[in-house]
Amino acid sequence: MTNLTTSGAYLRGTQILTPTALVPVENLRIGDRVVTRFGGTRVIQWIGRQDFAADDAAQYPVHIRPGALGEKFPARDLYVSPGHSLLVEDRLIMARLLVHGITITQGPVAGAWIEYFNLDLGVHDCVIAEGTWAETYADAPGLRAQFHNAASFTARYPDHPPALELTLCAERPERGSRLNAILRPIVARATEGVTPGRLEGYVERVENHWKVIGWAHEPSNPALPVLLEIRAGDEVLGTVLACDHRVDLEVAGKGSGRCAFSFTAPRRLTPEMLEVLYVRRAADGVALAAAPELPAAPDLLPTQAPHLRLVQ
Repeated sequence: MTNLTTSGAYLRGTQILTPTALVPVENLRIGDRVVTRFGGTRVIQWIGRQDFAADDAAQYPVHIRPGALGEKFPARDLYVSPGHSLLVEDRLIMARLLVHGITITQGPVAGAWIEYFNLDLGVHDCVIAEGTWAETYADAPGLRAQFHNAASFTARYPDHPPALELTLCAERPERGSRLNAILRPIVARATEGVTPGRLEGYVERVENHWKVIGWAHEPSNPALPVLLEIRAGDEVLGTVLACDHRVDLEVAGKGSGRCAFSFTAPRRLTPEMLEVLYVRRAADGVALAAAPELPAAPDLLPTQAPHLRLVQ
């Protein structure tokens, strides 16, 4: 079966808001109206379906628990495919990027099959699923073919032109500062009262006197992004969430590989600042070491990273 990546869908049983009631997604029909974020009520033009074996780990649904995204968002347990996006702070965030292992997890469900459904409204929009905004089908080259009933769309709309590009109803960051800003309050809410575990990671380099790059990972909470504080001596330059994906970290077994960070300093890092620059976990002050190949600076405090390498 085709791997569902950028396209997404709702697990059987997910309740979708219509103008008159909450309706399980599998009970919706072509021609029904649903409440949307940007277009009032819209008519369902097609419903895509996918069935996967229950042991297909790549298709395990993401489970978003009540209140995980904010007060009463979602209102009830929400299960979506890993590639499905939710609207958070007016940005679309893929469910797989929200997973942190506490209030948002990914794992198997009961039954012999994982059954997903998605709603094609003719344009990309968001509906209210279990009390929170989540996307509808976004057409793009090759995406419709991922659904197992794709032929039914062609039979119903034989003259429908193929999609030339992906058009979304909102921005969808997948890494960097915009994703970082969305994930911070979600992770903070989930980790209230959680004791930090052993910290792994390195500060790897500083690029062009501005950008600090490295990774951080807690083996006891492998899906949880680590909030880091960047300091030059006693001065706090800012914070960053170690949540970007790197293939080398995934291959090395550092969770799903989503534990890299790239911090852009608020001003140019002078040689004097680099001598006392270090990165530590915000929760308890435990510092990251510099990568092993970097030269040490024995005059720094034990909690600080060794002298950092500058890459022009």
